[in-house]
Amino acid sequence: MLGRIVVISAVGAAAAMLGACSVETRVVGEDVCAGYGLSVSSSEYRKCRDREAKSGKGYTPEQRMTASRSACQSYRIAPYTENFERCVRNEYAYRSQG
Repeated sequence: MLGRIVVISAVGAAAAMLGACSVETRVVGEDVCAGYGLSVSSSEYRKCRDREAKSGKGYTPEQRMTASRSACQSYRIAPYTENFERCVRNEYAYRSQG
């Protein structure tokens, strides 16, 4: 029985190590998308990098905030997390430059 537990523990540890290796989240220079915790190889990361936000001219602050939150949700960043709030602040600032 002890041998069985050791084998199960070894398999679990190997699976955890492989899982940890499959996610790449790093911040490179001004790469805000990676700074949100998005995996560099994910479709959400590419969507974030390729986004073309509309100018803030003619939009109310509420409309800019809604658009900013929607953008961050489309990147699949978990709402009410530090990364989500940072994303919303950056998206809002980007849209306010107009």
